[in-house]
Amino acid sequence: MIFSIFNKKSAEELADEAQKAFINLEYNKAIKLYKNVIKKTPKSDETLAEYYFNLAIIYKNMNFTQNALNSINKAIEIKDDNYNFYFERAEIKNLLNNKSKDQDLEKAYNLLKEYLSDEDYIEVLKVIEYPIRTREQIDSFANVYLKINNSFKAIEIINNYFLKNNQDASLYDLKTDILARMGRPQDAIDTISKAIIMAPDCGHYYMMRSVLYNDINDLINAKSDIEAALNSDLSEEDRKNAEEIRKNMN
Repeated sequence: MIFSIFNKKSAEELADEAQKAFINLEYNKAIKLYKNVIKKTPKSDETLAEYYFNLAIIYKNMNFTQNALNSINKAIEIKDDNYNFYFERAEIKNLLNNKSKDQDLEKAYNLLKEYLSDEDYIEVLKVIEYPIRTREQIDSFANVYLKINNSFKAIEIINNYFLKNNQDASLYDLKTDILARMGRPQDAIDTISKAIIMAPDCGHYYMMRSVLYNDINDLINAKSDIEAALNSDLSEEDRKNAEEIRKNMN
């Protein structure tokens, strides 16, 4: 029954569902969806490489490391000039103790060096070489991946930390920002709503949700949230921003 439903949907619809499943840590579901996306996508379509890349990340996080390597290899066969693919293959090879990872890092750096500072490149290497151990590293590494246009990896970093500690409201804040940048406003709203449940007195979270509601033209909820924000404790900067947001809504 599930596969018959999958077959009636377009590759784009299934890809959107697969990404949502990944965001929500539903990795088994995401794998099934991406496999169907790949079947439906023409081999001539370079988007296929992105799907294999995403699948590789999910396999890696489920400890199916060889499957992850096979998937990222297919991504690179389709599109061999994407630095994120080489970074990912280096990370997977590192888990397999494969010394050829250095060749992938060199290839990635050569493709990326005109866009990324040496300092940021070192930060990327850190996340490949060493596991994240502190909350501060989450923000640092997630922001590095955003700089190199790799939102999927930024979400991966946050998801991995959520598996250890899902009671940190500020992580939902960070994840919300990334989802908004990815053009997923409803997922962003769902995520910041979890932060509000955990920290109902935090006006900043209401302000964030108000902006997201406004982006999808839900003015009733947008106005309700901006009032909730202004009626709570806000920093001076946040209060100024919230007042400007309310002014632009009227």
